[in-house]
Amino acid sequence: MPAEVESMMYYGATPWHRLGKEVAGLATAQEAITAAGLDWDVELIPIHIRENGGYRQVEGQQAIARKTDKKIYGIVGSRYTPIQNRDSFKFFDGVVGTGGAVYETAGSLLEGRRTWILANLKDSLGIAGEEIKKYLLLMNSHDGSLALQMFWTPIRVVCWNTLSAALSHADGTRFYSRHTAGAADRIESAKELLGLAQRYYSEFEEKAKMLVQKQLPPAEMPKLLMAAFGTTGAKPVPMVTANLMERAKEAIFTGPGADNQKIAGTAWQAFNGIAYYADHLRNYRGGTDDARLGGLLFGTGMAMKQRAWKFLAKV
Repeated sequence: MPAEVESMMYYGATPWHRLGKEVAGLATAQEAITAAGLDWDVELIPIHIRENGGYRQVEGQQAIARKTDKKIYGIVGSRYTPIQNRDSFKFFDGVVGTGGAVYETAGSLLEGRRTWILANLKDSLGIAGEEIKKYLLLMNSHDGSLALQMFWTPIRVVCWNTLSAALSHADGTRFYSRHTAGAADRIESAKELLGLAQRYYSEFEEKAKMLVQKQLPPAEMPKLLMAAFGTTGAKPVPMVTANLMERAKEAIFTGPGADNQKIAGTAWQAFNGIAYYADHLRNYRGGTDDARLGGLLFGTGMAMKQRAWKFLAKV
């Protein structure tokens, strides 16, 4: 397995890459944990430093390590409470119900420091003749760098673009749990998110159809690219960034699904082109497929799509 992806399973088509172990349809989170090689725990270990010929324990800090191989993932504070893979994943079954979802990908990155699971909710939307499937994504870390979080993410089937929309109530449909005492109780309360799914996808569908009806004037294209790439326009764009913008612009007009006449010239075509660029064409640090996966799940790819969505919603 490449450097960033330590272990991974997938069912059916792989959304962003060609990595992992292919499995049959999985109906429970425990099956996904086993198939993805995530059936392990982490533990907290006291830190000692050498002092005056002996050792002294460092107060207020501890190391977090994997039990199976004692790999040290990071140094955390005294309030840090690990959220084990089985605990973060098992509530998925409670949220969606056993058999209520198909677990399509799960795995660990960076030697196990970060984990994720992606579930297909067995439902879809129809937008401009294209199928948009409904997914639920959970992400966690074991090095103190990321709170456990879960959120809804639509996926455009024609090219497996993750459509990370920044809706007005997105914070209300994204669940966070810091690694502190009581985390298990907060995970349990995440079941309430399922009731918000309908609201999220209803608003997403409404906004997406608005983008389908909205033509994007040529004069707005440079502004879209500036927004997507997070540049302010206060100073000249570096040549490297300008070239990347041109590649993203090309993806808008030539990417998968761009030949759909129902969306030609629309803000929806533009958004999907940016999503295709971020998911499939953009270079991520390391330049590998697993680096791309890490960037999309935990990094700048998602932010690029959300900035594009916000801009296009206001055009």
